Amino acid sequence: MKNTAELNAKAIIFDADGTLFNSFELIVSAYRHVAETHNLKPPTPEEIRVQLGNSLPDIFRTFYPDQNIAELLAANNAFVAANTMKSEAFEGLHDMLSSLNNLGLKLAILTSGGANIHHSLKHHKVSDYFTSVVHHERIAKPKPDPEGFLLASTECGVKPGEAIMVGDTVSDILTGKNAGALATVAITHGYGLSNDLVDANPDYIVDSLQKFTDIMTNLSIPA
Repeated sequence: MKNTAELNAKAIIFDADGTLFNSFELIVSAYRHVAETHNLKPPTPEEIRVQLGNSLPDIFRTFYPDQNIAELLAANNAFVAANTMKSEAFEGLHDMLSSLNNLGLKLAILTSGGANIHHSLKHHKVSDYFTSVVHHERIAKPKPDPEGFLLASTECGVKPGEAIMVGDTVSDILTGKNAGALATVAITHGYGLSNDLVDANPDYIVDSLQKFTDIMTNLSIPA
């Protein structure tokens, strides 16, 4: 675990769903909608949860390897865009972003989802906080490959070693490590299992956005 005094960060790169937004019910509803409109068997919530952290196209390929993935993605994207209001911001989101912004930190999103992330950011009125928004349509290699993290770092005007990765899945933590991030932070209020996150050996584990804010403002928190 790194001392907060060592965190001379210039940027924070966040996963979105499960980290900033509680959108699990929306995600489950979207998969159900896609399955029903294409006469497919919908995955269970448990099956979906196991896949979260992988890119959206890869998840559809896992569930429906013989289907036209582009068509399934289009149906999913349309449903999510029309139902973004069903996602909720995790407690402390706006206070955290305001605090980090006041510290002069650049903020970015790195999501395994698609361009619909912009709908979520606008719905929750946080778009203006983010210098970079990287989704799976902008990169060739999804998490845990470092490509997305490196792109977000570049767009924030910082080196990878000056940025912190924050996410709720093992894939997020490995992405930060693979990219040479300054630190990785696992948050346990999302979709990843706590034991798996511990095994991924992040630099910090927190259970809320407020606890992460405390780290970044050098307040004392339990290790």
